[in-house]
Amino acid sequence: MEIFDKTTMARIHSIETMGTVDGPGIRFVVFFQGCHLRCKYCHNRDTWDTCLGQVISLNDLVEKITNYSNYFKASNGGVTLSGGEPLLQQDFVISLLKELKKLHIHTAIDTSRYGRFN
Repeated sequence: MEIFDKTTMARIHSIETMGTVDGPGIRFVVFFQGCHLRCKYCHNRDTWDTCLGQVISLNDLVEKITNYSNYFKASNGGVTLSGGEPLLQQDFVISLLKELKKLHIHTAIDTSRYGRFN
């Protein structure tokens, strides 16, 4: 696994630009790569491996999100962080949430609360 700045880079499994079941309104859903729980009935098993996924920068992800903001803001939606387990990449998640708050974008996190904590 390559080394990168964990506050500005993350491993993302995929993005759903018009989610309707992951929070209020239309959602931009970011599926983070990596989960250690290995739940028997997980519907995102392909997100488990922490070494897979696309490496993306904070700036690139915020730009992608803002490109869709007209859609989710019109429905009182926002951004949902899901996975895998987003809290395994907590430094990036915190940086992303701070940037989205500056832009007045509603956020939600779909988590098992099984993350990496200092």
